[in-house]
Amino acid sequence: MMNEVTMNRAAFVAGAGALACALAGCSGGLGGAGGAKKATTADAACVDDNANVTVYAAINLDGVDLVRLLKHQNYEWQGESVGYGAADDAGLFAFTFSKISDDVDELANSAIPLSESEYEELEPGGGDDSVAILLSVGGYTTGNRALTGAIGDAAIVQEKCTIDDSVYWLVKALDGSRYVISAYDTEDDGDSAHDIYIYSESFIHTGYLSGGDQIDIDELWSRLTNAS
Repeated sequence: MMNEVTMNRAAFVAGAGALACALAGCSGGLGGAGGAKKATTADAACVDDNANVTVYAAINLDGVDLVRLLKHQNYEWQGESVGYGAADDAGLFAFTFSKISDDVDELANSAIPLSESEYEELEPGGGDDSVAILLSVGGYTTGNRALTGAIGDAAIVQEKCTIDDSVYWLVKALDGSRYVISAYDTEDDGDSAHDIYIYSESFIHTGYLSGGDQIDIDELWSRLTNAS
């Protein structure tokens, strides 16, 4: 099971670095107002067929409900400053960043995992400008299948694009907030978890993914689709 902060940070920053690379035009892997119902832990879309907590849950539940769902699905706190992990290397990990940089290593060193108490204070999807989420899901043989199965509700998907071996989806939460999510479309025997990176509109606007360039989510998506 993923149980060391360095592993979680490396996995997360690998995804952030790939997306930043796509924005910069290099080769390599990498809303609106609401009014809809509020998500609850009882929603079928919160858990996939492999007992993973889904993207739907991560972007729609507040921290208290999200932690309650994680514990109900047998995710356990893996130690201070790590995150919640379960069987098959599944897990949910939230990070803040202390520095804006277009250097992947520098960005990695600025990643700070949230403490256990801070998870319960999270707003849906991370909420705070400097928070982003890494969702690891088990039971899938490719990254694309992981996205398809662990999305929770296909209706939240707005658009899709692929750049080399990375898949990007634009998704919308029940409150109208939008997110860019991504996964490497690698293939395995299904015994390993696939990582899904979740970036909110507000996180994107901070410039953490673009070396300080404070683009909005529409500009980010335009750059991604142009690079695909």
